[in-house]
Amino acid sequence: MAKSGFLKQIVGDLLLPDSSPFAKLLDFYIESKSLIDIRRLHVKIIKSNFASETFILNMLIDAYGKCGSLEDSRKVSDKMPQRNIFSWNSVISVLTKLGYVDDDVGIFSSMPEHDQYSWNSIISGFAQQDRFYEVLHYFVRMHGEDFVFNEYSFGSALSACSGLKDVILGAQIHALILKTRFFSNVYMGSALVEM
Repeated sequence: MAKSGFLKQIVGDLLLPDSSPFAKLLDFYIESKSLIDIRRLHVKIIKSNFASETFILNMLIDAYGKCGSLEDSRKVSDKMPQRNIFSWNSVISVLTKLGYVDDDVGIFSSMPEHDQYSWNSIISGFAQQDRFYEVLHYFVRMHGEDFVFNEYSFGSALSACSGLKDVILGAQIHALILKTRFFSNVYMGSALVEM
């Protein structure tokens, strides 16, 4: 069955009880990296009862981002009637994936609230670009706002210490790791050896 026929069969006359068929199709199109099919489905979503549903719009942001279309992703985000933490995190994730970590800072700053995912996204985004001072700046801010570190936060911070050749700060972060369940994590061990 052709993709367009699949879309027509699943979506039909758009009198759906919930948005799960759209979600399933978006997952399918993300997997196949089909930007054109995501755009077609987006048109169907706009014509449906779910045009303003935050869940499905968050999925569209993510789908466009995973297919490399920052412009489409931003359009969906900008037109959303209501955003939640997942909306903001989807935008940050897209920007990070596409290498726009400086744009992440603006989005991150304008967020009404942060969670562990948003902190780790901004930290890892800087780490991926070897911007070690920024990694440590956000790592310290995350700690100052009483967020719990996980293996991603610790891994990025240790990577930054390694990049800066700052063994003393690395030892302090190692001491923090020893107080957590991540002290025996292979990823942490590798990051410590690199340092």
